[in-house]
Amino acid sequence: MGIQKQEFYEGAALHVLLRGGAGAHVAYRNPFFLIDDRILIYLKYSTGIRSPWGFTFTAMEQRLLYRKSIELPVTIGLVCGSDGVAALPFASYAGIASLRGLALRVSCSRAHRKHFEIGGPDGMLGYKVPPSDWSRLLSETT
Repeated sequence: MGIQKQEFYEGAALHVLLRGGAGAHVAYRNPFFLIDDRILIYLKYSTGIRSPWGFTFTAMEQRLLYRKSIELPVTIGLVCGSDGVAALPFASYAGIASLRGLALRVSCSRAHRKHFEIGGPDGMLGYKVPPSDWSRLLSETT
């Protein structure tokens, strides 16, 4: 069986993440990656070459994210083509994309050498996300 496109993007995101967190234990708990039994990572990817990138969250994905965020901290990794990964903590996601019964879209944009700007149907995130937040995620949650 061949490697799926999603696996390439997930693998790249995990490589950057794990390179910044020495000795992390990773377990796959479909559709999440469980890191050191303490944080759940949910990856979404966009194949777009340049900003802005769009990410669709189905109603089922939204419910799952809300449910899992009660159990453990959840961070959503928005893989923006080959430009980088924006780390979006679940609380920030919930602030721009409240639970809906229909699919919703989250957008991520970034000017050259700048931080990510993330927005959803409920507005823009109140801060810009540095690209380095993703690679420092594990060291900040220990």
